[in-house]
Amino acid sequence: MKTLILSILILIPSLGHAALEDWRPVNQKLFKSFVVLNVVDMSQTFDLIDKQADPHFKALNLRETNPLLGTHPSKGEVLLVKALFVGGAYYLLDKQYSAPHWNNSNKSKLVALTIMNMIYIDTVSKNQSIGLKLSFKF
Repeated sequence: MKTLILSILILIPSLGHAALEDWRPVNQKLFKSFVVLNVVDMSQTFDLIDKQADPHFKALNLRETNPLLGTHPSKGEVLLVKALFVGGAYYLLDKQYSAPHWNNSNKSKLVALTIMNMIYIDTVSKNQSIGLKLSFKF
């Protein structure tokens, strides 16, 4: 499962118009940070799913708050939504902010990526504060 997740996230940039290497270095780093934050969020959601199934945590009534996933998603649903979301974000950033009609496309991409990272830093931080863990088992 972990290999599948990593493979999908590595292949996502190839879905876009241009290679990530064509972006400015700061935008490349911000997008890679965005991918890492999504992997961390996904891992925390997997921890939530495990806790939902554990009788010791039933009394806490833990629920997923992402409206696209519902309150009790499966790991497969989380993986699919994350892959589509990250792939879609890459495609839109590459297509929209690289188009000729954007006079200042690199600045616009930088602003969009900064906001996206801030949102996910907040999400991961809130997940951590309620006790969701980040763990990878290979």
